[in-house]
Amino acid sequence: MEVNSEKTFYEINVTEAFRTVDADVILWGEDLYDAKIVLYPKKITALPGYGEIKERLVNAGLVYFNFRTENFIKFTVVRWDEVTRRIYIAEGNFNAIWKYLRNSVRLGIKIKQKNGESVSIEKAEDIIDLSNLQRKGSGAVIKDGQLVYEAREVSESERLALGRKQSALDNQKNRYFYSKFGDRYHDKDCEMIREIPPEDFLASTVVPEGYKPCRKCCRRVYLRKACAPYVKQIRIVDHILRKQGITDSQLGKYAFEYGLKFRVDEAGDLVVKGKEDTWIIKAFDSGKLTLWHNNYVKTTPEERYITSGFHNQGMEGKKLNALLEYINDYTFEKHLAAEERAEQEKAALEYVAEETNQRISAIEQTKSFEAGGGQEERKELFGRLKNFVKRLFLKFV
Repeated sequence: MEVNSEKTFYEINVTEAFRTVDADVILWGEDLYDAKIVLYPKKITALPGYGEIKERLVNAGLVYFNFRTENFIKFTVVRWDEVTRRIYIAEGNFNAIWKYLRNSVRLGIKIKQKNGESVSIEKAEDIIDLSNLQRKGSGAVIKDGQLVYEAREVSESERLALGRKQSALDNQKNRYFYSKFGDRYHDKDCEMIREIPPEDFLASTVVPEGYKPCRKCCRRVYLRKACAPYVKQIRIVDHILRKQGITDSQLGKYAFEYGLKFRVDEAGDLVVKGKEDTWIIKAFDSGKLTLWHNNYVKTTPEERYITSGFHNQGMEGKKLNALLEYINDYTFEKHLAAEERAEQEKAALEYVAEETNQRISAIEQTKSFEAGGGQEERKELFGRLKNFVKRLFLKFV
């Protein structure tokens, strides 16, 4: 039977079509008899050992042919490691490609055999590496030219590990989930949790030492912390914060460093629990935010108790991040200190006013003032008064 190379027939056409492809090299299916197609779930960056290969990876145009269409030359951009001759393809993209690519791989095997050369594989599927595809209770296989998952028998040790993982996820006290071999912790809803093998899975009520938040789910982690125990409000709280431009890093600071708690009341206002007090931020629809502070009654000069209701704090028009910084900085002790300073300033102003009146009266009573003379004396008195007022204000600032 005649065996003809696709490269011989279509190289010119493929080269022309490749001009529109954002890739560095062309990969032909018939040349892959000694290569490997490595399938990975979700993101290539999650592959074990990715840090060692990432510098070698380049974009390659993998060509295949669908002769049922007029434009039969097809390209898909993949990641290619020339050193190890490995092609990296996301599992979600594989089936659509392999449906046609396998014919080219088979052709390459036949060409090698026709030329009397040895080939290390017997069939096209032998170049596919499924080792990175793991799912609970099932295994990845190539069946009828398609990637599928089939149920597999679970060992006793695997069953116990799966049970421990699920129990850790079901425990409402656990907040942080991670692999004992990783450096990132995750929210319980993060899709990366599925990629952690049950035997390596750990959970904690506190942030694990030496771990950083997952870049993909960090905002969810911060929101879960800030909204607890009202976790059902995560979505609506996040909507408000995003609309007001609160970044992930700011949210992390509010949740973990400041310990602020958020919830949304029936009116759609943001309720914030600070160090000691409760606050309501209103008027999100108008764009001119107002800050309301819980009412309280003083029982002694330095003690109080919180009562019902809220009063306007008089901070209209501030941005949300500025209001949250103010809330974090507020304590009743600082409030009392500010009141004391205000009383001192008030007393100082009253004292200045009284002294000023007395000195002006003294000046007006002098004969030289009445006669319009004594300019030097009057100038000296006003100079003394000016210096006196300046020293008095410096004392209370």
